[in-house]
Amino acid sequence: SRLDRTICSAAGGAALMLSQGARIGMEPEQFAESKLIIAWGANILGTNVHLWPWVVEARRRGAKFYVIDPVKNRTGKAADCQFAINAGSDLALALGMAHVILRDGLEDKDYVSKHTAGFSEFERLTVEYPPDKVAAWTGIPAAGIEGLAREYATLKPAAIRVNYGVQRSERGGSAVRAIAALPVLTG
Repeated sequence: SRLDRTICSAAGGAALMLSQGARIGMEPEQFAESKLIIAWGANILGTNVHLWPWVVEARRRGAKFYVIDPVKNRTGKAADCQFAINAGSDLALALGMAHVILRDGLEDKDYVSKHTAGFSEFERLTVEYPPDKVAAWTGIPAAGIEGLAREYATLKPAAIRVNYGVQRSERGGSAVRAIAALPVLTG
């Protein structure tokens, strides 16, 4: 019932502190090096325009650009693919993607063993999120979830720009934590 300065990023900031110990992310310039960019709840052309030139540069170099957002906006129209997720189901999608990555052995085992704590508990949680179950919650077909997870795990380097849209729902902080776990899984 009390706000900590802003409704914009309090849930996501707390989630990053819990999962990573810091509120960190990629510098905009690094996006230009990506082979896959996912704008997750991030309307880059509307609210994050300083990132757009780096997305354009990455695409010029052959990168794919995907949007995960229930709202069809200019960013989604400019994407190679928009996953029009059901509002508030971001946590399920992130855990579903993690499920596929772990099930198919696409994780960076060396990185995970050296840089994580609590991984076995996370892995047990993802078992409960197979793509067919996640599809019912998210509105994204199971094949789309599988493909997205595999592309994210294999097109390296990949980048996720998660933004405020994800945080403004029930379980928003948990969704940010699960999304932040995806780069950890892939090293």
